[in-house]
Amino acid sequence: MPATALQGLAPARAIVRPDIPHAVHGRFRRIKTALTVAMLGFFFLTPWLRWERGEGLPGQAVLFDLPGRRLLVFGLEFWPQDLPIAVGMMVFGAMALFFATTLAGRVWCGFACPQTVWSDLFFAVDRLIVRLVGKGAAERRLRTMAWILIALATGIGFTAYFIDAPSLPGLLLAGQAPAIAYATVLVLTGTTWLLAAYARERVCLHMCPWPRFQAALLDRQSLVVTYQHGRGEPRGRRRTPLRPDLAGPAQATPGLMALVREATAFSAPALSASAAVSAPVAGLRGDCIDCTRCVTVCPTGVDIRRGLQMGCIGCGLCIDACNEVMAKLDRPEGLIRFDGEAAPGLAARAALRVDWLRPKALAFGLAALLALGFSGYGMATLPPVSAHAEPQRNPPFVQLSDGSVRNDYALRLVHRRAGLAEVTLRVEGLEGAQLRLGTQDGAPAPLLHIAIGPDRSLDERLLVQLPRAAVPSGRHAIAIVLSDADSGAELARLPSYFWGPER
Repeated sequence: MPATALQGLAPARAIVRPDIPHAVHGRFRRIKTALTVAMLGFFFLTPWLRWERGEGLPGQAVLFDLPGRRLLVFGLEFWPQDLPIAVGMMVFGAMALFFATTLAGRVWCGFACPQTVWSDLFFAVDRLIVRLVGKGAAERRLRTMAWILIALATGIGFTAYFIDAPSLPGLLLAGQAPAIAYATVLVLTGTTWLLAAYARERVCLHMCPWPRFQAALLDRQSLVVTYQHGRGEPRGRRRTPLRPDLAGPAQATPGLMALVREATAFSAPALSASAAVSAPVAGLRGDCIDCTRCVTVCPTGVDIRRGLQMGCIGCGLCIDACNEVMAKLDRPEGLIRFDGEAAPGLAARAALRVDWLRPKALAFGLAALLALGFSGYGMATLPPVSAHAEPQRNPPFVQLSDGSVRNDYALRLVHRRAGLAEVTLRVEGLEGAQLRLGTQDGAPAPLLHIAIGPDRSLDERLLVQLPRAAVPSGRHAIAIVLSDADSGAELARLPSYFWGPER
């Protein structure tokens, strides 16, 4: 036997992949199905959850209130000035993704990516329709109708995060929804139809940048979907005898062992013992029978037997498919499995162990925890009231006919405190100051009572007036104090200044 016959692996035969990946059963399929159902349920059902906030406030548990410039998440309310919390959560998500990739490759892509989740839904619908009506014109029409309905539901479901979900369908049908709502539904429907119904695996193979980044995050200890070449090669049909090292002592006849010794005698001196045992031997086979089942179930059509590839999304469906075949052949599972490059090739049946204590994994995990802690601290210390009093400088002051001096301030207030209906304002550091709002009539008073509307916000012109005898010369520091009218608790203290004429 020539030495070249012992080098390399037999090339995979050409495979014509069907339009729809085959169904498969197994551990990873169950995990993938459970996560798909959970994430689709979260996406479509969350806008319909209710949360009581009080009269005049939205009753939707999770709502992006764009007119009110706030995000409502159950009992929490976030404003634009809370952007650092959002940044912390985004950093946490990125670091958690890097951490997961370092440990187990593209598990995000295989189990949790929206493109994967929606594609999996479309694949399941396609398989169901083909099973019910078979292939043909009726099947194509039914599939198209199902795609449109799912895409339309996705568009409406996304829009429901911005408009009260129970009223949204009626507003859309009656033509009373905002124009941006119709635009959002149309855009999301079109993109979902295009990406999940037609592009599908092309997004993972050609459009998504993440596969290009993952090479910098993986190392030899990262668990990735791996084909055990030392056990599977050479490939052959089921009736072809197994290699003696795989068949076991009962099947390892003297004739087979002599054939192995004769074949491996031509191997190069540098060839390791494990490589010599797993080298292709004429007339024998490894555990792989070249059924291509691992390829027909793959969402991206990858042949994992050719090694780790950029198109592999790490979903593990090929593992389930191969294990099904191994069970029918009465062979051990694990010919295709999650494994690391550093794992020995002949230890395919050894229990997997995730090595958490690696510098790269520890660095990403620590960064994720720090970002999460930063965001958690920010949410725990959210101020109940945000208020600003900006002095109006054109002119800096107004001298009235009785000699008193008035300064104007732009007062803005927004709060997220349940039960706060009225606040009081007073000025500290300015004896004899009188206050009133620009929209109020009547004489000013030293203590101003302001009712807060149901939208929990206030945008008014605040007038601070001082008698002539008490007017300071030039700029004078003051503080505008806001308190709860019911309890008297101080809510905010706004440093500012009062201008008087120079003497």
